[in-house]
Amino acid sequence: MLAERYSHLCIKQAIRTLLSMFAGSSYTQDFCQSETFQPRCLPGQVVIIIRAVYGRMSHDNRCLQDEEELPALRDDPKYMGCFEDVLPIVSGRCSGQSDCEIRIPDPEMEQSNPCYKNMFKYFVVTYRCITGKLPSNETNNINDLQINHQIR
Repeated sequence: MLAERYSHLCIKQAIRTLLSMFAGSSYTQDFCQSETFQPRCLPGQVVIIIRAVYGRMSHDNRCLQDEEELPALRDDPKYMGCFEDVLPIVSGRCSGQSDCEIRIPDPEMEQSNPCYKNMFKYFVVTYRCITGKLPSNETNNINDLQINHQIR
């Protein structure tokens, strides 16, 4: 478990270092129940996931606007402010890919169960598109990502 966490931290640091080397915009989006995350990049670019969380981070989010607030649970951490870092899940599916798709609710994210069962949760993701590709054997391993970058 410790080795897995250490490896995850090393990957996160490597991604941050790579991203700091390249100009470009990052995109942050939220996805409600029955919505689908489908990052869009230009041809020749791949997706790099920077941040991904799943849960009920804020009642102000558009995904919870139609939900009736329960004052008795306002301070309950399993009602609001409950979320899980799902970066390993999302990065494993999308980073280094030219496209990917994650429909909310996602069964694997739901297993993290950061909030009370059967409560609406939403997904917030930050990603960036960079010029690069995976080797032809398509190992889907972010460590194998080949970056094409020209200094101007």
